[in-house]
Amino acid sequence: MQKGYWEDGNKLQFDGIVTAAAKTEQGLVVRFEKTFFYPESGGQLADGGTVGGTSILDAQQDDAGPYVLLPPGSSADVGQHLLCIVDAERRGRHTQLHSAQHILSRLLDDRDIRTLSFHMTEKEASIEVEATAVSGSVLTEIEDAVEQAIWRCLPVETLFVDRADIAAYDVRKVPELAGGPLRLVRIGDLDTNPCGGTHVASTGEIGAFAIIRSDKVRGNTRLYFVAGRTATAYYRQNDAVLREIEQQLTCGLGDILASIARLQQRDHDAARQVKGLLAMAADELAHQALDEIALHGVAVMVLDGVPTELARMVTAKLTSASGPLCILVYPGGGTDGQFVCSVPIGSEALLATFSARMKETFGAKSGGAGRVIQGKVDTRMTLDQLKPLLVTE
Repeated sequence: MQKGYWEDGNKLQFDGIVTAAAKTEQGLVVRFEKTFFYPESGGQLADGGTVGGTSILDAQQDDAGPYVLLPPGSSADVGQHLLCIVDAERRGRHTQLHSAQHILSRLLDDRDIRTLSFHMTEKEASIEVEATAVSGSVLTEIEDAVEQAIWRCLPVETLFVDRADIAAYDVRKVPELAGGPLRLVRIGDLDTNPCGGTHVASTGEIGAFAIIRSDKVRGNTRLYFVAGRTATAYYRQNDAVLREIEQQLTCGLGDILASIARLQQRDHDAARQVKGLLAMAADELAHQALDEIALHGVAVMVLDGVPTELARMVTAKLTSASGPLCILVYPGGGTDGQFVCSVPIGSEALLATFSARMKETFGAKSGGAGRVIQGKVDTRMTLDQLKPLLVTE
């Protein structure tokens, strides 16, 4: 089977002569005498397209060579000629990203930053590089250098060389040679590298390029980038988000940061005010709880629409209380409640009893240590239901 995409990466329509067809659980596996459907490999995604008017599900390769997968119920006969059409839009995105990756990796390699792996999605591509970190200034310089290489409209050629001749080429990474000629992709005077993927004919076809983010992986750095059509989609998406932010903040693009800063300051001020109000509320509730313990030996409260932190603050103020205390809070006013319960020194066994009763009767989950437990319950409870659970029989 011949890999036509190795010979001509721009051919997007061909007469496919079927050499094998086999039914599988996933669908019909079809192989051609020569195929121009690129199978997923080397970090590049598989082509899409149609075979005889039927959309392919996938393009892969195995030990027998490349093949396409047609939907279950499809049919094809050995020797049959089928019109095959490669999805030009999909292929174009892949070739732009792949060619951009070769340029990016070469420019990084010139700075002794070696590329370890390449990965592609329909929205972006990424490379893992052998560096614990790459500074923002270096990424900016590399990004500019990639764009300059693209603007030069360097020719991109495919070469097949024998292993004996490989030393004559400035190959960035030499793979293990298993026999037969080695396929090289040469980008002008910039880069030559072994590759089985599809590429643009000129770097100018890549179009826009941007490194959009980076993260840490296995002690190395992964760089994410977009190029060509994926760059256009990326910028359109970001622009739509910015326009929506402008509308929400009722400001222009240049005022977004200032508007966010004002909102953050308001949030900070509001949080400080809420903290003060919670402290006042905690003091008042603590006094009420002490009075209830003095009268009845136990204090139980059910509160709606307040943060659980208030229950913790009240409990912290009553560590020396002479009786048990339980505060059940429904922050959202619904059925999802959170409770905090504390007991005096020497009454720790009561907490275990209370926790068991809450679980058995209301399905509550709780945990803690010492004289305080916290828990959650997903049903509404009243004071009359809660109080008996905390009273020793």
